[in-house]
Amino acid sequence: MSSLNKSLESKFNDLKLAINEERGKWPTAQGVNALIIVYSPEEEKKYFKRIEEEFSDEYIIDLSQLFIKYIDMFGLETFKTVYKNYRSTSAFINEGEEDKDFLDLILDEIEKALDSDKMPVIIRSGILYGTGIRNKDILESDIVNKTKKPLLIFYPGEVQKDINDNEKVFFVNAVKANDYRGQLI
Repeated sequence: MSSLNKSLESKFNDLKLAINEERGKWPTAQGVNALIIVYSPEEEKKYFKRIEEEFSDEYIIDLSQLFIKYIDMFGLETFKTVYKNYRSTSAFINEGEEDKDFLDLILDEIEKALDSDKMPVIIRSGILYGTGIRNKDILESDIVNKTKKPLLIFYPGEVQKDINDNEKVFFVNAVKANDYRGQLI
């Protein structure tokens, strides 16, 4: 069945099956042990409730809370100035910089999950919209590449068919997502 027509119940059943079958390690996952669950932004509260029920023993990474922590590192006024001056570029990824950026904080949390022998579960990934951080920045990291447990990313968006009948994902229903390195649920 196409992911276009699946209910919340069906997606969570498929997710459990994918975890048990280690589908994140399959060739269709393009080399990264990750499962990406796309859901309508309008259903976010229902998904979060279900995540709490199903994955409370795992390592939940709430990107909205992590983003607040990131802003607190600078202070709100400094953050606003930096964002205003650099919003056409990514002020949230500083490759090679010594200072922690938002991507570093995300990867640190994934590493904490792995060190705790828990499955990392990313929620509220919609906060990435406008930061310049894409799923591939997370999925192509060395930390994610070494995971034994799958990384779960709950991704607000929609899946649409293109002219060739292939499913394409649109992040927060606005931006066509890049090709994934992970198994789409």
